[in-house]
Amino acid sequence: ALVAGVCVVAVAVPAAVTVTRETGGGDIATVVTASPTPFEDRFRDPTPIGKRLTIDNPSEDRPLSLWYARAKDGAVVLCRRYTSRAGGGTESCGEGPVIDGTESTDQGSTESFPPPVTGKVLHYGTAQAGIARVVAVLKEGARVTGTLRTPQGAPQAVWTVTVPAGEPVTAFEFMDGEGKTVERIERRPAMFPEADAEPAGSTVKMPGDLDVGLYETPDRSLIWKLEGRAVAMHGLSPGEPLVDMGGRPMKVQLREHGDRWFGITGPGTARVVLVLGDGTTVSAATRPEPWKAGGFRMFAGTQRHTDDVYAEGFKLIGYDRDGTELWRESHAPTR
Repeated sequence: ALVAGVCVVAVAVPAAVTVTRETGGGDIATVVTASPTPFEDRFRDPTPIGKRLTIDNPSEDRPLSLWYARAKDGAVVLCRRYTSRAGGGTESCGEGPVIDGTESTDQGSTESFPPPVTGKVLHYGTAQAGIARVVAVLKEGARVTGTLRTPQGAPQAVWTVTVPAGEPVTAFEFMDGEGKTVERIERRPAMFPEADAEPAGSTVKMPGDLDVGLYETPDRSLIWKLEGRAVAMHGLSPGEPLVDMGGRPMKVQLREHGDRWFGITGPGTARVVLVLGDGTTVSAATRPEPWKAGGFRMFAGTQRHTDDVYAEGFKLIGYDRDGTELWRESHAPTR
């Protein structure tokens, strides 16, 4: 999932994923090719099989839907609808393998860089008939038991396991009703090149004990860290950092982590004001970026009123040095 404008993250998804399309809300964007290909046509509007399973996504505190569908070539696949904290949503379907009731599969996770703000990652997949229990085996040896659910009319069960962010899963084990392991899926933990990258130049200390630096991995990114741990990232487009995934100009890009709110804005903005859903107003002064990476300005502040500004809705207002309002953005509640 590529999230632009409000949040940009790298998300771990299944090894093979079909076409993803924008479904409205927030600032979710997807990569779209110029013309359809046979691969895309195969998964265009697959036919649902049974009802959707809608659960809470612990990585976003928003709903996540999973359901079976039949592709145009007859293959049965697992599809998902993902909703972000910012309110956007994408739908995608796994390419395979064909789900025929004789095997269990690992279909993906919500792993991301930076890690989810909630500190939790969801893994999910399909379970063959007779599976009564699924367990995630963590890198350090701990084991976490998951949940099995079978949506009405579905060909088999859907399993989910929630684990702490930053604790890689090395395998999933599937047991029958007597507790015997009948299947084991080895898993290579997701790798994010940004996680071990070194900054290209000096970092800048910002309010709220945040540090921000420019990274090239190889694309340019602005990564915010708290006590040495990455908490947010901006992808910087060549020549113009303040554009969305569609290339449209933006006034501001906001990030949030707990009670911290921060981001980047244009060179003319001297102060950014955050107006929360309850009317509370907080302000942050901006400072220029030192890397000559597009002339944007950075800001950071704290607020003690909510740990999810998107849920209640908010406004952002930018002012110049003389206190004249330059721009204003309103964000409706997403929950």
